[in-house]
Amino acid sequence: MSALTLTARARYGWTSGTGGWAHARERWAELPGRRFVHRVLGSAEGRLSLAYQGCPEGATYLLPFLRGQMATQAGVGAVSATDHRPPTWRQIVSAAHRPPADLLVFGGSRERVRRLPPARSVVLPFRITMMLDIDAEAVHSSVSGNERRQFAKLRRSHGWTCEPGTELADLQFFYRRMHLPTMASRHGDQARSADWGIALHALFRHGLVLFVREGDRRVAGVLARLEDGGRTLWMRLLGVLDGAEEHYRSGAVKAVYYLTMEWAAEHGVTRVNFSGGDPFPGQGVYQFKRRLHPTVGHPVDHFRHRRVYLRAARDTPAVRDFLVATPMLTVDDRDRIVATHFFDGTRPPRSDIRADGPGVRETRAVDLDEFLTGA
Repeated sequence: MSALTLTARARYGWTSGTGGWAHARERWAELPGRRFVHRVLGSAEGRLSLAYQGCPEGATYLLPFLRGQMATQAGVGAVSATDHRPPTWRQIVSAAHRPPADLLVFGGSRERVRRLPPARSVVLPFRITMMLDIDAEAVHSSVSGNERRQFAKLRRSHGWTCEPGTELADLQFFYRRMHLPTMASRHGDQARSADWGIALHALFRHGLVLFVREGDRRVAGVLARLEDGGRTLWMRLLGVLDGAEEHYRSGAVKAVYYLTMEWAAEHGVTRVNFSGGDPFPGQGVYQFKRRLHPTVGHPVDHFRHRRVYLRAARDTPAVRDFLVATPMLTVDDRDRIVATHFFDGTRPPRSDIRADGPGVRETRAVDLDEFLTGA
């Protein structure tokens, strides 16, 4: 095995591994001297501010969505970001009691989050995973009849078929013509993904590419890793041809999921992992995946014991607008996942954003008039 292969697999294990890799990463994250970050988001008019403190991954995974919510849902317009000197844990505890912004978000270990003041706060999983059990007898049994009929109609219209890709040229085509352009077009400078070395040595060498063909051309695909002796398929990287929006409008991305489920059922796979996600069900990708009825749970990698603490420091119209516009997946005192919607007398809960389903213990509506009266 070459040094490049070993290096790529080690990097994949460090960032996404389970078992011993996840345990080692968790221990490393808690070593003395590990640095936190401190970033403050604020509107030009001063209507709403949000301070994130904690592990650096929060700036990558949490803040892009929260910043978008501030700008579009809370109606505060342009949002600036300012980095401050990284705090110590003692300073973070002090900030939790006297937040430096309208909203304080802390990302860290479950044990640390439990030591922060509970008033005016909720605790979220840092990341979630969505896992679908595959039944070879009825692969779409968990999907609603209406959803199945809609996909069947699109499939006939576009002539979609599944093409497995197991040659290096297949991976090169997917990575260069689909994945990279898609990440660039959808996420711009905030795109995050696996580099070529990990894609080749840690994913493709343990899996394959599944393409969606539309007539004589490949229009979408997913790079999947097979684990547990081939019983679990993990959808790792996705893309559409040249990152073109037309393939989202046509439903080709939806076809990636359906055809992957079919391929899995035909090849002895018993579970499909739809990969990680943020604890905010208002995101479009979450709403699509939940229609396939996967089980929502805590991840199995090094994020499994990390949590997000969110506290409202002030009761203002902008804070209320933000919380109502941002349904969340939170955890209860037994670490079970709960769908949480905020509301008040003039702001009804977002009934258009559903988060219920397998793995979600309950859906609760939180009255802001009570929530924001805590000390």
